[in-house]
Amino acid sequence: MNDKNSIPGIPDGLEVIAFREAKYEETYLDDHGRVCRWTLPAESSGHYLIVRKIEKPKRYRPFENAEEFKPFRDRWWRYKSEKFTSRPPRGYDDCGWIGGDTWERLFDAIVFDDGSPFGVEVNE
Repeated sequence: MNDKNSIPGIPDGLEVIAFREAKYEETYLDDHGRVCRWTLPAESSGHYLIVRKIEKPKRYRPFENAEEFKPFRDRWWRYKSEKFTSRPPRGYDDCGWIGGDTWERLFDAIVFDDGSPFGVEVNE
């Protein structure tokens, strides 16, 4: 489904970046509107719509229960802010950390050591 900012005829999930000669490994729309990859080392002699995939940012949500958190329990994490005063976990259950916060509050306050959110990725 095209949104209000899309161009009619451009496949969903792609955006136009230029109208020019295609260069090696670029994605373009051919004369029939098909998405193609330019594989020749030289530039094309004609002009094409050069397109690229629209990268959607990953989306996350809080853990729903203990079973969902289990695969992540050994990962290092850190608080987003030094102002957060939650105690470190003594364990976890379906509500969150035992003696601590809920999964929703932890999602807002913590990130994993690589900077990813303290939750699970949502597949659209």
